[in-house]
Amino acid sequence: MAENGKIRILLPGPTSYLGRRLMLKLLDRPEVRLRVLVMDRTRLGDAAEAVPEIVEGDPLDPEVLQGATEGIDVAFYPLRFVGADEEFEERRRVFPGVFRDACIRAGVQRIIFLGSFNRQATGSEPLKASVDTGGVLSAFPDRIRTVWFRAGLIVGSSSLLFETLTNLAQKMPVLPTPRWMEPRVTVIGIRDVLEYLIQAIHVPVDRSVEVEIGLEPRSFRDMLSETARIMGLRRVFLPLPIEAKRLSPVVLMLLSPFSIRLATLFLQLLDTVGKTNGGMSTEKARRLFPEVSPAPFHVVVARAIDAIEDREVISRWTDSIDTVSRSNADEEISRSMFRDIRRESFGEIPPQEIFRAVKSIGGEHGWFRFDLLWRIRGLMDKLAGGFGDSLGRRTDSNLRVGDILDFWRVIDLRENRRLLLEAHMKVAGKAWLEFRIEGNTLVQTAYHYPKGLLGRLYWYSMLPFHAFIFPDMIRSIIRQAGRMA
Repeated sequence: MAENGKIRILLPGPTSYLGRRLMLKLLDRPEVRLRVLVMDRTRLGDAAEAVPEIVEGDPLDPEVLQGATEGIDVAFYPLRFVGADEEFEERRRVFPGVFRDACIRAGVQRIIFLGSFNRQATGSEPLKASVDTGGVLSAFPDRIRTVWFRAGLIVGSSSLLFETLTNLAQKMPVLPTPRWMEPRVTVIGIRDVLEYLIQAIHVPVDRSVEVEIGLEPRSFRDMLSETARIMGLRRVFLPLPIEAKRLSPVVLMLLSPFSIRLATLFLQLLDTVGKTNGGMSTEKARRLFPEVSPAPFHVVVARAIDAIEDREVISRWTDSIDTVSRSNADEEISRSMFRDIRRESFGEIPPQEIFRAVKSIGGEHGWFRFDLLWRIRGLMDKLAGGFGDSLGRRTDSNLRVGDILDFWRVIDLRENRRLLLEAHMKVAGKAWLEFRIEGNTLVQTAYHYPKGLLGRLYWYSMLPFHAFIFPDMIRSIIRQAGRMA
């Protein structure tokens, strides 16, 4: 224990959907001294000032991990990141053992891990990875204790399942319900997950334990019907006697913030979870955590809707779309081959109003006069396997580093000075969009680092559209700021 009697907690991955919410909860606990391990401290946003200890660097770097685990009593394992490339999958395979061994060497007493409900997840790679991770972390119970939660799908404001349900309910007055919607799956509210994780710091255990948490299983069809009811929407459900395995991912892709790959993974996840829920038992959870009583599904959904309406979305599932490594954007930009630079004076308009207008672009506000062209570009990206523009934004009132903004990710944000966005769409290379305030001038720059001949052809094919989209964007931002001033 630390000299002041506080429990020393390590939280790696504090910028994921769950990680950020857990970080804020831990900061409110007077008995906790929190240390976070993060690749880029700027992604912590305003919370960075409140975190007592920040270790910045690559978690697979032995020196970084040693510094992060030294003197720690309880360590959380990084919570439910989602990756989309081979590098991420390799790191996810290697990191559990590296993390466990570092914790053992540092004398950490307990690891807390939130995994999937399933014991056997052969039909879904993410679930299988979760099961494998739990097995690795708890492989040496005589040297370090592990509290391994097996949780259902999480429902909370801007969670993956919640956005899927609300998007389908909003966009389809008539809802075909193929057989893939019939298997019953376990879900749990985000508040209850956080409460379990926090109480696991103190729960008395003399060995490693596995704890199943969640509500009674229910079908996706029932969840969709209940969500529509809570939203005040009347929907007609048409049961289909087919699986529609090939068509359903396409429908999900078009009607929800999914790429075709993520839509397919989501359906695989539902199928796998639905086949293996028969052995669920929350008896151990009730015995070890008697103070936690998971809220019913309708309450969880209503809370999530209220949080969004009140603009109190702390994190979004897109925060977990991340690789463990981070590229140096400024260094890459300096090597970019193509640039489109626009400059406009904003005269007597206060710079803070200009920047406020810059931060309001996208999402429900759209992209000014040529918003339709941006939407077409987003649809093209979806058809090419990307996310398109359907990811929207976490809230319409603010931005922070790491946020998704339609088809961009916020890479750098310096209030009233700079906003740097990196393309989250397929651009045959890498692309960025930067806004800078220099005196009373707004500078808007599009950068492109092409990959091979295709990348060069992509840039030149976009030039005719740049000729009217980008001038309109910078002038519209200034006009909007003038109205706001």
